[in-house]
Amino acid sequence: MRKVKTVIAMSDLHLGRDLGYLYSKDPRFQSNRGALLDLLTDLGPQDELVLNGDLLELSQAGLDQAYGELKEFLVLLSQSPGFKRIVYVPGNHDHHFWRELAEHVCVNGQIAQGLLPPSNLEYPSYFVDKHFSSANPNLPSSILLSELWPKDKPAVEIVVKYPHHLVNVLNDGGQSRNYLFAHGHFLEDLLTPINYLIEPARLDELEAFNNMWIEAIDYDFGRSGRLMEAVQDLVKKVEEGNKEAKRELQRVLAEIYLNCARKLKLNWLKRAGLWLIKAIVTSFVGNLPIERKSGLSNAAIDEKLKARIVEYICKYVLKRYQKGKAAEYNFPSDKDIPLPLTFVFGHTHRPAADDDHAFVSIDDAVYPLANTGGWLRTDGTGAANGENAGILVINEMGAHWKSLKGGLQ
Repeated sequence: MRKVKTVIAMSDLHLGRDLGYLYSKDPRFQSNRGALLDLLTDLGPQDELVLNGDLLELSQAGLDQAYGELKEFLVLLSQSPGFKRIVYVPGNHDHHFWRELAEHVCVNGQIAQGLLPPSNLEYPSYFVDKHFSSANPNLPSSILLSELWPKDKPAVEIVVKYPHHLVNVLNDGGQSRNYLFAHGHFLEDLLTPINYLIEPARLDELEAFNNMWIEAIDYDFGRSGRLMEAVQDLVKKVEEGNKEAKRELQRVLAEIYLNCARKLKLNWLKRAGLWLIKAIVTSFVGNLPIERKSGLSNAAIDEKLKARIVEYICKYVLKRYQKGKAAEYNFPSDKDIPLPLTFVFGHTHRPAADDDHAFVSIDDAVYPLANTGGWLRTDGTGAANGENAGILVINEMGAHWKSLKGGLQ
């Protein structure tokens, strides 16, 4: 765990998507870019910048667009007062970035060193609780973000971690607070459909079981040519509230499940489980938000979300990061996770900090909550003026939200 004095965090920029405030082909880009740079300048130098997921839009944008926008964003960061290091925690829309990097290091890198890659039983644990730093000279695969960093600017350490990043923020009196960053996509029913069929017992199983679904909907569809265009058109209509499009999406997903069962000749599923598959699809697709202000994917911190956060913290944080569990979980630290901690997440695109109601209680202990906002024009309930865009500032005073509401176009 790293000890610092200042941290700032952003999430859900979805770089590459034309609805993003930092889309460079939009005529309003320079104004929005200037507003963000002014805010970074006002905040001054920082120990750490945490990019808490969905930095890249690898689902609904071309790779040229996504990485082109990322290059522009890194130029902007290089012109700010600076950071001692940048920590990138991928989310669901850029999950593939993590998967690809981890495979290069843990599979290709092992082979390049004359070693064999992990077994199928060890393999899932290689994709959680890892971190890869651009400052590591022995890393067998470069961090792509460092390759895109402006060559005429001093290099900065860039670390990619998944699914959590823990940091300890000190104050002048020697006291400190702990902050656990996670993008938050595993709080969503829609992104954990396999949990209906088999309940993950551990964090690495949660990732391994649902990986194929996240990769399919947030990467593979986006690389499938004409199919991508049809899917995007359907999703757009669903987001706009078209009820027929929502029913069509339910039918499409139900057919995908049924066809998989037939192709794989899973007779027990065909006889007894097809009704269950249909029920599952209807259940989680039925929860897709018809109105932009409804549903977990665009919700503030409400009671439903708090219940999911409690479940996640209890099962996948507190029970995992315990002394004596390091060998079992392939975790580098054999210590209990330091408590208390503040749980910082994104994904919902709804910023929340400085809020007396933004906390959950677990075994009589209080866990404050903070959200890192979102940078899409569809995020707000009012005019698209940066309503949910901004920076979460964490220092000796705690977590505070610096909004760009009214400052973006």
